[in-house]
Amino acid sequence: MEGITCAASNQLVLTIPETSAKIWHGLLRRGVGVFLEQAVSVRDFMTEILGMDLHYATNSVPGLFLNNAPVDEWREEFVGDGDELGMSGTMPGLCGIALRRSSPIRAFRPDLVSRHDDEKSKGGVAVVKMFNFVALDCFKPVLKRGVVVSPQAVLQYVDDQQIDLQECDCEWNGSSASPSEVREILAGACEDITLVVRMNAA
Repeated sequence: MEGITCAASNQLVLTIPETSAKIWHGLLRRGVGVFLEQAVSVRDFMTEILGMDLHYATNSVPGLFLNNAPVDEWREEFVGDGDELGMSGTMPGLCGIALRRSSPIRAFRPDLVSRHDDEKSKGGVAVVKMFNFVALDCFKPVLKRGVVVSPQAVLQYVDDQQIDLQECDCEWNGSSASPSEVREILAGACEDITLVVRMNAA
């Protein structure tokens, strides 16, 4: 996904029953791309781009990892093209305490801290991964906004989770498509797509 400087040209929109929405949260655990017009701080990425409530982001997501390194100053670290941001709830034990954002014992991990070069940050596609309850709590606004994924990743997830596309209203680039047509299109597509998943209360 690195190097993409515009939103994916092909878009798949799935409108699904609210009752079956939960099954899609695991996609964020595997990792999805999020397109950014420009680099933004980790804090703004979470609240303005992903739609997290600030209170929730502050108190329920203490584990932040930018390119596998713990983030302490989330207002100062920037997310941009090619970056990967992992998010987790509270992790157990002393290790969990040490790795959380602005930990009181972060001095025990001097070599484990994000040293991101903000001057080189730019817009593009960043990868986000959400773990434990964070994925379950936050997947809906993220998927509604749209994520960048490979066609193969969508097919694999649908098959792994045994998702019945017959329950979905499917659109490919604005035109209605049957589940079989969607499968055929995805199987033949080579470039990443934008996947939008909307929930229909009816």
